[in-house]
Amino acid sequence: MSHGAVSGYDPVAMDGLSIIGTVGFFVPAAVLVALVTGAVVRDRRLSAREAAGEADRQGTAREEIPDGDAPGRPSAA
Repeated sequence: MSHGAVSGYDPVAMDGLSIIGTVGFFVPAAVLVALVTGAVVRDRRLSAREAAGEADRQGTAREEIPDGDAPGRPSAA
C-alpha cells in the first residue's frame, strides 16, 4: 500500500517550529539589547548630571565675593 508522495515530516508543523525557534531567539535578544541600551543611557544621564552639578559648584565658588572685597565697602589698603 503506497501513500504516494508522503514525506517523513509535516511541513506545516516544521514551519510552526521554525517560527517558535526564531521568536524564542530574537525576542530575548531584543529584550537584552533594550536593557543594555537603557542602562547605558541612564548611566550617561547620571554622569552628565553629576558633571553639571560639579561645574555649578565650582562656578559658584569661583564667583563668590570675599567679605573684604564687597562692593560699597572701602578697601583696607
